[in-house]
Amino acid sequence: MSNLSWDPMTSDGYEDPPERGLDRYDPCEIDPPEPMQILTRLGLLLMIALAFGLAAELLVRLPPH
Repeated sequence: MSNLSWDPMTSDGYEDPPERGLDRYDPCEIDPPEPMQILTRLGLLLMIALAFGLAAELLVRLPPH
């Protein structure tokens, strides 16, 4: 009779199933951002900070009720 077990058994115990379709994280494969991407991100963060500052300034100047 053939062995129909789904879990392969070694002398040490159960072994991990093979990982299929999973991409391993390799930090060497990730390219650093280009200078234009860095400047774009910094500009966007600056615009968000200025918008919050403007909103805070306008809220302070509202007349009290």
